[in-house]
Amino acid sequence: MILPKPNAVNDFPNHRGAARLALAALLVTLLPACQKRDAVSVQAAAAAPPSQVDASQIASPQESHSLPRYELQIAPSDFAALENDPSSNNTRPATFKANGKVFAGVKVRVRGSWSRSWPKKSLKILFEHSNPFEGHHSLNLNSGWRDPAFVREPLAYHVYAACGVPAPQCRMVRLDINGQFGGVYVQVEQPEKAFLARIGMPGGSVYKAVSRGRDADERDLGNDQAYQASYDKETQKNGGYTELAQFCRELESSPDKLDFFNRNIDLEHYVNYLAATVLIQHWDGFNKNHFLVYDGRGSKKWLVVPWDLDRTFGDHWNWSFQETRLPVLLGTRRQPGITGWNRLEDRFLSVPSLRAKFLDRLSELLEKEFTPQKLFPVLDQLESEIAVDGVKDRRKWPSSDPDFHSGIAQVKAFIEQRRAYLVREVARLRDGA
Repeated sequence: MILPKPNAVNDFPNHRGAARLALAALLVTLLPACQKRDAVSVQAAAAAPPSQVDASQIASPQESHSLPRYELQIAPSDFAALENDPSSNNTRPATFKANGKVFAGVKVRVRGSWSRSWPKKSLKILFEHSNPFEGHHSLNLNSGWRDPAFVREPLAYHVYAACGVPAPQCRMVRLDINGQFGGVYVQVEQPEKAFLARIGMPGGSVYKAVSRGRDADERDLGNDQAYQASYDKETQKNGGYTELAQFCRELESSPDKLDFFNRNIDLEHYVNYLAATVLIQHWDGFNKNHFLVYDGRGSKKWLVVPWDLDRTFGDHWNWSFQETRLPVLLGTRRQPGITGWNRLEDRFLSVPSLRAKFLDRLSELLEKEFTPQKLFPVLDQLESEIAVDGVKDRRKWPSSDPDFHSGIAQVKAFIEQRRAYLVREVARLRDGA
């Protein structure tokens, strides 16, 4: 299952429900016994009220109960070099196989920051420009080693997309290395040219907040050199940092904040981004772990794209996985996170009309998207997909909690508890408390 897929399935007319149920029953009768489990799942989707049918409930047997499988062929000495020097970005040659296609001449390196210290490393695979993989020139395979549930990151990207945020696609995959099981990984789409084309912003400028000094929080850094130290420009690299510097400078100095946001920010997408960030409790993106995208060829407006979402759904900076009560306004000057606060968010929420718009949208999403009815089926499908290979991974790469089933149950508990907390908090904030 590739996540996210916003608006993947339209509501079907009610008169088709009976036909779908009959078709599902016929499938159960005709399919061989080895496929009965998949037919039953189709029947369940058909029997659901049309308005509740979700893309995750209507999937092929291959999608429902197995992971996409990739294979990496690399000289053992080269792979050992990657493992033994994880802090380096040096690449090693390899061959990559997927979907029956061979990609010779790829390069592999370790990726990430903190995850480089884990036993199971995250990997980045770089493809030749003449032979991209699924339209992309790089492939991010995140370790997932520390997540007791294995699925926080794909679920987080799913929530952002369901809330209307242009978000990278994400899915769980199996990676074999030199013919042997390597592990289960989280594949995350890189926000590059193919991503921009997919979201309707071809030619946009993408800036990655890398926070080498924890100041990639949209503050006015003063000069190009300072911006280069805090943001990596991923596209339009020959254009410099002038547009970002101008944006941050005006954000800080504009006397009319509402006018600034109306002229410079895609308001709908940014409100959705803030709301989704609160829902999944993403506290690690205020001065890093996000992208700024400027639509220089179209709307001339900016939007924020989420990134590095493993520390969500209860994963807290105190190392627990059960925190559900981080504040709605976390990340503002008055309520900074452990890493700091974000200037764009703070100024946006200081405008009464924009703050009201944010609270209204958060309330709407709590009612329509961030619910057990919407998210538990997604979790169930992810759990089904990793059922076999997830066990192999935990055996190969032991972690503090080898039972990812209990980890997924913990994520479900977070959703219920976080939702209840936010419903109360939104009401309190609306009352001006």
